[in-house]
Amino acid sequence: MDVEKTDRSSDQVEDISAEKQSSHAGNLIMPASLAALGQEEYEKVGKRATLKMDMVIMPIMVIMYVLNYLDRQNIASAKLANITTDLDLSEVEYQTTVSILFVGYILMQVPSNMIVGKIKWPGVYICAGMAAWGVISTLMAVVHNYEGLLMARFFLGFVEAIFFPGALYFLSLFYNRKQFALRTAILYSGSQLGNAFGGLFAIGILNLDGVRGLAGWRWLFLVEGVITVGLAIPFACILPNSNKKIPTLTQLECEWVQYNFAADQGQEDDSGEVTALKGFMMAVTDPKTWMLMGVLYSVSTAFPLYNHS
Repeated sequence: MDVEKTDRSSDQVEDISAEKQSSHAGNLIMPASLAALGQEEYEKVGKRATLKMDMVIMPIMVIMYVLNYLDRQNIASAKLANITTDLDLSEVEYQTTVSILFVGYILMQVPSNMIVGKIKWPGVYICAGMAAWGVISTLMAVVHNYEGLLMARFFLGFVEAIFFPGALYFLSLFYNRKQFALRTAILYSGSQLGNAFGGLFAIGILNLDGVRGLAGWRWLFLVEGVITVGLAIPFACILPNSNKKIPTLTQLECEWVQYNFAADQGQEDDSGEVTALKGFMMAVTDPKTWMLMGVLYSVSTAFPLYNHS
């Protein structure tokens, strides 16, 4: 028995406003399995489903972001371990290898998100990107000149661009807008953890300097790259690829997640009819996109004033 969505939807865990919910109340149909639940039991299912998703998805996302930052910023620790001397790099060449990463990052970020929005395995796609940047980071341990380091850093940025925008899209598949805001904040903490403890972790690895005839900075790239690749494989097996089947969730809980997602989107949502190109054009012609870009640019340009790593 299917019934129309009732006031029960306004009690969803971390849900959207009642006004937004009611605008689609005449269109969205609640699954019979959820409609048969009492109010208290319905709320318990929602809380339990959300908690289980958080326990599966969020720790993995945060760890991935930590490693994303470690593999990106370990070049600074490598400088302290005399990579510039070993590779005979001038200061300009070193700074170029630092900056070239963002060229690759910019080139891949938008196309990657257009891809991840169209494939059926977004979780596997993000983890594949993680494995790729781990491999490149590992290969940086065997570079012997400026050109090799420059090329490695460019492609490192190219594949690392898959993660953050892809992770935001991935989270949006499982959480409604209010839930998504909190999870985005939790995800972003991964970058700050990488900043906070990356240097300490690097110091420990750099103590391997001279072991098996390898310089400390080579050990740094090798160890952090291998860890990244090693974790990417199980993460790809654990992360769900849709809200229809989520590890540790029962069928009833998955139905709650799907209903929670549909209530937020509304039955009138036509995202399936929007092509990647049309979506891109909608974004670049939206004034809010450029306003937010300006804010982010201002924040990013202020980083060097207090961050010298």
